[in-house]
Amino acid sequence: MIFRQRFKRIPPVGVSINPSLWQRVMHWFFTALGVVAFAAMLAVLLIEWMAGCGETYVDANGVRHQHECVFIPQPKGEVK
Repeated sequence: MIFRQRFKRIPPVGVSINPSLWQRVMHWFFTALGVVAFAAMLAVLLIEWMAGCGETYVDANGVRHQHECVFIPQPKGEVK
C-alpha cells in the first residue's frame, strides 16, 4: 500500500530536546514564586485602594482629614 509507508527511526545523538526533571522542577518553582509575588503586590494595592490611602475629606467644621493607609507609610503633618 502506498499510504502505509514505514519510516526509519533516527538514533539519538546525545542531546535531549526535553528538559530534565531538575529543570522542570525549578521552572515550576520560579513560576509559582512569581505568581505568588505578583498576587501579593496586587493584594497590597487593592487593600490600600479600599482603605482610601492618600484620599482626603473635609468635615462639617471645614477641617481637612486624610485617610489612614494600611501598609504604605504616609508623612504626618498638615494636609493642604
